[in-house]
Amino acid sequence: MNQVTDRWGNRITLTDERWQHIIEWHPELEAFQEGVLEAIRKGRRRQDPIDQQKYKYMASVEGLPFGLTHIVVVVRMGVRKFVLTAYGVEKKGGE
Repeated sequence: MNQVTDRWGNRITLTDERWQHIIEWHPELEAFQEGVLEAIRKGRRRQDPIDQQKYKYMASVEGLPFGLTHIVVVVRMGVRKFVLTAYGVEKKGGE
């Protein structure tokens, strides 16, 4: 289990179970757990317009495979703040 703090002071948990989910569905991120945590620490954050307790953090990460340029981390905010999932995306033209 890992805990990191985002730029807004939220302490967010990445459980071992959620990490296993991420690498099962997105095996290209297996070597990028630190990139996932860094996206939470320093990435851009957007609130989901429908589920206002869900946020997506996004940050560019060097060395991702398959032309991917950024990692997106989906976080549930509530009493407990935890990672739901993460995945890579290709984003053209910077952040």
